[in-house]
Amino acid sequence: MAVKISICIPTYNRKNYLKETLKSIFLQTYKDYEVVIVDDGSTDGTEEMLKKGEYPIRYYWQRNAGDAAARNKLIELARGQYISFIDSDDLLPPDAIELMVSAVPDGAENVVVYGPYTAIDEYGNVCRRKRKRLYSGFITQHLFENILVHSCGSMFPTKILHEAGGFDESLPVCSDYDLWLRLSLKYRFVAINKAMFKRRRHSGNLSQMTYANSKTEFEVLEKFYYDGGGKNKISKRRAKKRLSKEGYRAARCAIREGLQETARQLLRQSFQRSPNFKSIFWLTIASYKLHPALFRQDKMKDNISSIRVAFDLNAALVNRYSGFYAVGTGLLEGFENIEEKPDFLLFHSKRFSSEANSVKNRLGNWAQLRSTSIKMRWLEDFWQISKYLKLEFFTGGFDIYHSLQHLMPPNEGKVRILTVHDLRRYVLPELYKKSKLTLFESAIAKSDHFIAVSESTKKDLCRIFSIPQDKVDVVHLSANKKFRPIDKEKKVATRRMLSEEFGIELNRYFIVLSSPDRRKNISRIIEAFFLAKKGLPENIKLVVIGNLPKRDRMFESIDFDAISESVLVTGPLDSITDVFSCAEALIFASLYEGFGIPILEAFACGVPVITSNCSSMPEVGSDAALYVDPYSIESIAEATVKIGSDIQLREDLIERGFKRNENFSWERTAEKTFNVYKKLLS
Repeated sequence: MAVKISICIPTYNRKNYLKETLKSIFLQTYKDYEVVIVDDGSTDGTEEMLKKGEYPIRYYWQRNAGDAAARNKLIELARGQYISFIDSDDLLPPDAIELMVSAVPDGAENVVVYGPYTAIDEYGNVCRRKRKRLYSGFITQHLFENILVHSCGSMFPTKILHEAGGFDESLPVCSDYDLWLRLSLKYRFVAINKAMFKRRRHSGNLSQMTYANSKTEFEVLEKFYYDGGGKNKISKRRAKKRLSKEGYRAARCAIREGLQETARQLLRQSFQRSPNFKSIFWLTIASYKLHPALFRQDKMKDNISSIRVAFDLNAALVNRYSGFYAVGTGLLEGFENIEEKPDFLLFHSKRFSSEANSVKNRLGNWAQLRSTSIKMRWLEDFWQISKYLKLEFFTGGFDIYHSLQHLMPPNEGKVRILTVHDLRRYVLPELYKKSKLTLFESAIAKSDHFIAVSESTKKDLCRIFSIPQDKVDVVHLSANKKFRPIDKEKKVATRRMLSEEFGIELNRYFIVLSSPDRRKNISRIIEAFFLAKKGLPENIKLVVIGNLPKRDRMFESIDFDAISESVLVTGPLDSITDVFSCAEALIFASLYEGFGIPILEAFACGVPVITSNCSSMPEVGSDAALYVDPYSIESIAEATVKIGSDIQLREDLIERGFKRNENFSWERTAEKTFNVYKKLLS
């Protein structure tokens, strides 16, 4: 009777690679198998592709929980007697499953079959690598000394994976190595000396050579040897040699990341376990700071202005009404006003040269423009498939690259920082079904460190992308200094001017900031305003600044001709500061915000704020705003009536707003950003 195989694929945002993987599976010469896919929260259209029914598979989607959790779910779902895992970016030769099935000895039930792999790059080209010797039988000692077994290109009895308890979900990497070591204590392994799969190497691989990953592998080995039964199978001499080697590798990574004391401790332990020249040599390097990553901190203390930052200015220049423009220009002007600052190389497309010069003219000699004539989108697409034409070609040398959006060019091994403004497309995916997230997610994978604009955004970033907390710094934003209160005479003149310009009396009005983005919740705010009108003075209006969402079905129930006497939609305005300062209140009831600069703009103008009780808005507003449930029209209406009819409440919120706004400035944002730069270079 043929052995039934469950070919199990964990995937996360590998839509394009996954097509190739499935094609290689359906070309197998062995046909008695099923294909099971667990999607660990993909956002790149993987689900839509697979649910079209083009592939004979079983598909399960789960919220992002990590690679180990996805593999455990696959074990739970598998119906076959054996399981063969394959990653969604790897490929199977046509005879792979047939070779593994035929390698199972007659009558054997609890045998693991495994084989080597051929390495390929992201384009499918074969990479040269030294092939390791494989062993059959009880291979614990050999497996401890080298990672011989991989998730792909192996076949495991489903029963023994259940009995072993599956993969350890607490491990960010090496959960597979940990499980194979545990299995090797009880079960025989059969080696096949022919490549069982093609392993694709690319920038999105989980197993990057970092200190954190090397440290995890080292800890897996230590735990297995001392506490997991390894002592009974592995000679003391070989165990010490292996632990010494892995400790040395972790130390080398620590040196590259500037972790001097960590490296020294690991190298001492490495030498004590198994004396060797390399450990002594690198211990000397670490002790006397002879590596650039270690002596850079001392150099910074002597000449802190030597830091050079390549800065993604292009993201800010594309649209001066965008948050990227506010953040990019605000941050640079903050640096202009502080004493200690790095040199900035402001990278942009020549298409935006006039806008770039306008920004540069407000800055000192510490900021220099660097441009390219190549269309930025073409350049970014090229960088997705190539590591050539590094950023230094356009900017010259630098120490840190700081991106505001998703431009993440290759460079000469310098630190790459990404500012993350919000995760709205992941928190509210139903509003952004057609969003293309490949570039952003590629930038996430390539970044060395992150700046989140709020604690709320940091929490979303770490949860959605499984990023360690210590890789994310929170740096709050600020309002532009042009937002300020105006005196009574100017308010009267501004209201008269606005009334004449728009043909509607605007002595008292609430202000709402709109955009084509449906999360701004404009339709509910308009409905809430009309619900609140019976509790408001007759002449009070609602002024909506900006473009309305185009695909919000809730607008279908609103007759704009009928409400034109009470609601004014101005479209985008070149200047909104005076319009802001004359408002009764700002209604900012978004469904989600990464920060919420308009809250601070209102505070700075002496305007009360109604805002949402979710995401970052309570973090920014603190006790100086009135909070509502953005999904409840009644909640928004109730707060609107309170603000419009309670003078004492308005005055109290205005005073609190002024005090709250004192906690934010672009100079403070620049100082905290500079501290992140210095920390990473140290």
